Amino acid sequence: MRYVFIQAEKARYPVVVLCRVMAVTRSGFYAWCRHPLSRRAQENQAVLVQIRHCHHESDGSYGSPRIHRDLRAQGFPGSVDIGWRG
Repeated sequence: MRYVFIQAEKARYPVVVLCRVMAVTRSGFYAWCRHPLSRRAQENQAVLVQIRHCHHESDGSYGSPRIHRDLRAQGFPGSVDIGWRG
C-alpha cells in the first residue's frame, strides 16, 4: 500500500520526500514500479472495474448480492466476496 500511495502522489510531491515519509527506500519503490502486476492483481483490477460500473449504473443502490448476480451474468466466476479479496 505504501508504494501505491507513492505512485499516486508522485506528481504532486518528490519521490524522495514521499519515500522518506512512508519509510521506504527509493530503490525499493523503483523496483516495485518495474515489476508487472501479478495475475491475481490483474484479475482483481478487472473485477473492481466491473463492480464500480454495476454500482454506478444502479445509481449506488446495488449491494453485494445484486452486484454478485451481475458479475456472474457477465461471466466472472467467484463468491460474493470476490470484490473484497486481498
